[in-house]
Amino acid sequence: MSQGAQKRAGSSASGGASDRRRLESELAEAGRLLAAGDAPVAAERLRNIAARGVLPPGREADARYLLGRALGVCGDRLGMTREWDLVLRLDAAAAPPQPLMPADEFESVAEAALAELPQELLDQLGSVAILVADRPSEEMVAGGIDPRVLGLYHGVPMTRRSISFGAPYADTIHVFRANLERVCTTRAALAERIRVTVLHETAHYFGYTERQLRSMGLA
Repeated sequence: MSQGAQKRAGSSASGGASDRRRLESELAEAGRLLAAGDAPVAAERLRNIAARGVLPPGREADARYLLGRALGVCGDRLGMTREWDLVLRLDAAAAPPQPLMPADEFESVAEAALAELPQELLDQLGSVAILVADRPSEEMVAGGIDPRVLGLYHGVPMTRRSISFGAPYADTIHVFRANLERVCTTRAALAERIRVTVLHETAHYFGYTERQLRSMGLA
């Protein structure tokens, strides 16, 4: 390679690195604006970032996830679900080919978390379905469910039930494997997050609030 070509290549690499740093800085600033309560400005900045079409799938998903949150805060539910549907697809495209934990081991860890509960509580969970999926379904996300949620309890908590209600309650605890894998870097960390998620969603069935769960170390 000639000296001129080497200089151009070096300049291009340097420019690319500089652009990436600038984008990362812009994403971080948009996140700070959202956390500080300035959702409209955060949404506008995130729209501009996503519109450039230069982010790799994983980082585009991060930008659109924040944009969905910002739009939700602004009351734009349609915009939120549109962005989050894209996040669902981008996360799937960016997922590593080899998971940290095989599916059968993942389910065993989830079952072990349930086994920590006293028998009288386990007896009350007998009719609750516990389902493991990679991520929320498209229908869930269209209904407003966070595409990156780790777990979800769907049903009527025991503390809100009426003895006069005749029909059976349909309760389901969802645990989202790919989302849990995305936030962990080691098998040990993943096992602990599975445990906390299962206990967290089970506690919702029994009527515990998010504030109570935080005080219990299950948030």
